[in-house]
Amino acid sequence: MTRLSTRTRRTIWAAITVALAAAIAYLTLVPRPPSPVQFPHVDKLYHALAFAALVFPTTILRPRWWGRMAVLAIGYGALIELVQPLFGRDAEWLDLVFDGLGVAVGTLAGVLLLRLVRPRARA
Repeated sequence: MTRLSTRTRRTIWAAITVALAAAIAYLTLVPRPPSPVQFPHVDKLYHALAFAALVFPTTILRPRWWGRMAVLAIGYGALIELVQPLFGRDAEWLDLVFDGLGVAVGTLAGVLLLRLVRPRARA
């Protein structure tokens, strides 16, 4: 299996992260479209999935940055909640809780995947 160069990994990481952050900003700031799935609080599930997806590439491609990325992602979620009223949306702090839950799940999934793919050398 060919390993990617550090520069290539950084480029892929940056492109994926920026694209996901932009998609999250768009979807959380535009007027709310009808949801294809209808059950109470489905938007909380969407928040968790979006923020899990946001941090997952960092955990895989820049594993030493997972902690910083987790803090930045939660800060990003808070910023979104603060500016949503400017876009005609309601700020719901429970959304931020689910953003944080998604960050935890995405980070944990990435760490577990890395341990499966790159097992530690035996002593």
